[in-house]
Amino acid sequence: MKRTLALTTVLFLFSTLFIVGVCVAGNPVSNPMTGKWTGTLYNVGVCPLDPSRILTVNVGNGVASGPLGSSKFLFVYCIDPGDITGYGWGIITTAKGDKLHLSISNLMVNMAEDPPKWSEEEEIVGGTGMFENASGGSFSQGTWTSGAAEFPGTYPGPSYPPPLLLPAQGWVGTTIGEITF
Repeated sequence: MKRTLALTTVLFLFSTLFIVGVCVAGNPVSNPMTGKWTGTLYNVGVCPLDPSRILTVNVGNGVASGPLGSSKFLFVYCIDPGDITGYGWGIITTAKGDKLHLSISNLMVNMAEDPPKWSEEEEIVGGTGMFENASGGSFSQGTWTSGAAEFPGTYPGPSYPPPLLLPAQGWVGTTIGEITF
């Protein structure tokens, strides 16, 4: 009788661990997200895959709800200089070092507004750490601001930033979306 009880207890515990480990921990969870960001745009050259477009680097930081929290980002865009539309990719890095990878589409800047307004769509395409198999999407919009920071980073030899095609441009914006991981 004791042996049967012991085997039943062990089987019950293994079943419970299996259910918790596979069924609960294995299902991705959807996390709504809103954020406020600020950054600087640097037009540094032409896009390698499409020389008719301007290569723009976007560096900044912000705070988002949920798992992103206080984060920094680096986005790179290919911008059509005629209608100021574009696409690109980005990486958002959390304070803990987890990275969220984004594919950016439908970037538009309305230069008729004062100050100019911009918008873009982001598709979440994975990442590192807690975002390893993340998916989801978001929509961001904002305005250009006056003033801009120097190009970030250190450079070998004399310390100088890369030549810019246009003056650096500051901006502020908001994001609303959903991250599943």
